[in-house]
Amino acid sequence: MSSNPIKERLESIPIPPELGLRSRLGIQQAAAEQKQAIGTPISGAMQPAKKRRIAAVAAAIAVFLLMAALADHSRVWAALQKALQFVPGIGIVKEEDVPMERYVMKQPITVKVGDGSILITGFMSDEEMTYITMAGTDAPRFKQIEVVNEKGMKFTLDSSMAVWGGAKWTSDFWHKGKLDLSGSVQLILPLDPAVEVDVNLSRAATYASYSELGATDTAAGVSITAITDRMDEKVRVSLVARHSNDFQVGDYGIFGVYLHDDNRKLQVADGAGKKLEIENIPGVSSPASEFFFSVPKGAASDRYTLTLPEISVTYNDETQIKVPTAANDHLNQTFEIAGFPVTITKVERVSETNLRLYLDMHYDEQATASLFNFGLDRSSMFKLDEQTGEVLYMEVDMEQGSKQLSVKIVRPEVVIRGPWTFELTPPS
Repeated sequence: MSSNPIKERLESIPIPPELGLRSRLGIQQAAAEQKQAIGTPISGAMQPAKKRRIAAVAAAIAVFLLMAALADHSRVWAALQKALQFVPGIGIVKEEDVPMERYVMKQPITVKVGDGSILITGFMSDEEMTYITMAGTDAPRFKQIEVVNEKGMKFTLDSSMAVWGGAKWTSDFWHKGKLDLSGSVQLILPLDPAVEVDVNLSRAATYASYSELGATDTAAGVSITAITDRMDEKVRVSLVARHSNDFQVGDYGIFGVYLHDDNRKLQVADGAGKKLEIENIPGVSSPASEFFFSVPKGAASDRYTLTLPEISVTYNDETQIKVPTAANDHLNQTFEIAGFPVTITKVERVSETNLRLYLDMHYDEQATASLFNFGLDRSSMFKLDEQTGEVLYMEVDMEQGSKQLSVKIVRPEVVIRGPWTFELTPPS
């Protein structure tokens, strides 16, 4: 393993020959001037200061020459950037040094099944895997599907995850490794009778920046890109975010933070300021990041404004706390999680095996971010504020007769406030 991977990465960047030459010339000139200055007889008192001035000027000249060369060679910086490929329907952006040969389904497909339907939302196939997502309403759910390529070769994909409730379900189907899938392929859904669905897989486009993918806005250290696509009288919007690795986005405002006003949810307005209804596109995993809004043919507006007042995120942090089990109206014990303070103000004995802890979450609606919820490593119950959604108190099970409760706080949930605003011009 290399002892200096950063050095190796920099050395692999293709530096233009003239850049290297001009840099060397600048450094050589600086060295020559410094040598000449050192050889010039001057008074002893002034010599060190003058040496420093000459060295500074020489260094400045070298830096100027280097920057001038870099300004003419943007491909040097491009060598440091990653290629971006967006996967529609699955809602992810692949970042790679060298873009992989990847095929995607550009638009969702709806399949009528009796009185219900199945929406095939995403299809991706590359050198590492094939991945398909779909959602059903009043339609049978299945655990396997088959895919047939242009050569007639048939592949079986198993469901790796599914979520269902009532008449609705979502599921994904996955195969590890490369499959020969591109162009016109056929999905076979194991219904009674079997349903064959024609799908076209196109080579995924490659982009140099997120702003090329779609309108991008940054607030509170979170950069969000809104990628649009037109489907008849609907526009599909896909949201992708870049941020610290300390947390994951839990909600883009499509559903909103529990108990928060609807005006804090994601909103789309036309050119006249009229709010439009949005339709969530069901997905297998969190967060919900894709939705439709309707654009009738001949609509007066071709520009729309998307606003995200706030998002919620879940931090990758946990902490262990110990609390005395004796009733105490003025405990005021503070702990910290994900950088946010939480004060246990009061302890109340509900029963011999149950403790109620009253909390001050230090929730501030004017702050850029506020902690409002978290989880525990054991059975518990939370009482939430009916306006902010912050935890007011929690009830925790404990062993009878114990003098101290030790509990782990996990999955801190934080609301981050924007707004993020996007001017959308859907493709015609």
